[in-house]
Amino acid sequence: MYAATYDWGAIDGHKFDTGQLGEMKKTCEQHCFSTLNHNLGYCYNDARVLKWIWKQVRNGFKGGVHSFED
Repeated sequence: MYAATYDWGAIDGHKFDTGQLGEMKKTCEQHCFSTLNHNLGYCYNDARVLKWIWKQVRNGFKGGVHSFED
């Protein structure tokens, strides 16, 4: 959380203050989850995935790794 005023530590040595973390979640969830849902919706758009798979089938699955937009 970028707005943190507290040192949360690192993955292998966290220093969570559960009270402060809980308060930060209240404001973050209003904005962060909408961004997360937008990104998930973009990646898991069934029509885009099927279009990408069909393109791979037509090309014989050649050409390496590409994103949905390639």
